[in-house]
Amino acid sequence: MKTVLMMATYNRHELTERMLGSLWTSTKHPFKMVIIDNGSTDGTVDILNSYEWPVETRIIFNPENKGIAIARNQALKAASDMGAQWYCTIDNDVEMPFGWLEECIDILTINRNYGAIGVNMEDKPYPIIEREGKRFQDKPQGNLGTACMVFPKSIHKMLGFFNTEYGPYGEEDADFGMRIRVAGFRLGYIERTGTHFGVGAADEGEYREFKTNCHRNNLKKFNQNVRDYYSRRKALFIKYHE
Repeated sequence: MKTVLMMATYNRHELTERMLGSLWTSTKHPFKMVIIDNGSTDGTVDILNSYEWPVETRIIFNPENKGIAIARNQALKAASDMGAQWYCTIDNDVEMPFGWLEECIDILTINRNYGAIGVNMEDKPYPIIEREGKRFQDKPQGNLGTACMVFPKSIHKMLGFFNTEYGPYGEEDADFGMRIRVAGFRLGYIERTGTHFGVGAADEGEYREFKTNCHRNNLKKFNQNVRDYYSRRKALFIKYHE
């Protein structure tokens, strides 16, 4: 089955290079990649163009920063055009444990009541459960971070794309996760955790302030959307939109 990893980049090329370096050694399950660059100006474009890709990779260069939701939609559309059966959103500043992708797919294949399984990059673990011979973290509430989230083609067909209502940076990941829940599925992480190294000193200054303000401004809209999804005042399926 075809698995496509979907990543968005915007500057911070040193983080992207570190992430890619670890990806090839931690991922034994076969995959392809789609990368959307959101108008980087720090040399990321040159690095992506000159990189020797060990897997089939499609790169789309946006002339300007279109925001994370639009970039994720571009990646998801490209992945579906590649005939993907499994989709994985992945950030450019994370590292996963060895065999993570195969483990996510195995859990989802056996446990059909789960809509997505990821690698936990949060500050807290969740209860370990065992279902059908697979041990993993069950997240009873909330969403999965799209820093690393695997979901099947059936979820994409059911829910469509990411919600672009939140502007250039916002709750598109939380929105997608909540739509999975409203559709009747559970969410979880594999038992082992990953590393989100693009935080702390690597996530300070003007860009950090921008993201914080976006989250704050989008909170009211997100909460209203969740209520509308649960009441069915708003459709769970979202069409492709840039």
